[in-house]
Amino acid sequence: MSTLHTVNKPGQAVELCVRAVASGDSVLLIEDAVYELMSPASRVNALPDGCPVYVMDIDARARGVAVSAPFEAVNYDRFVSLCVDSAKVLSWF
Repeated sequence: MSTLHTVNKPGQAVELCVRAVASGDSVLLIEDAVYELMSPASRVNALPDGCPVYVMDIDARARGVAVSAPFEAVNYDRFVSLCVDSAKVLSWF
């Protein structure tokens, strides 16, 4: 079954997450990790195929970060659904 990886900081937390993600897993960027979307050389671009990247909409809006395809902005209800639908949740700080 799949794993949901939540990442709350850019930099090393994202780097470690990218190394651990397997195809079929998903990633949710929360808090300051949403800044990864502003970098053309973002580490999230190195994720394997079949690994959707979600972005907490309230965190992106609070930081002035635009969310566009292939990334999907999600609200708290969707965040809970992602957690429930995953076999496990790993948090990267």
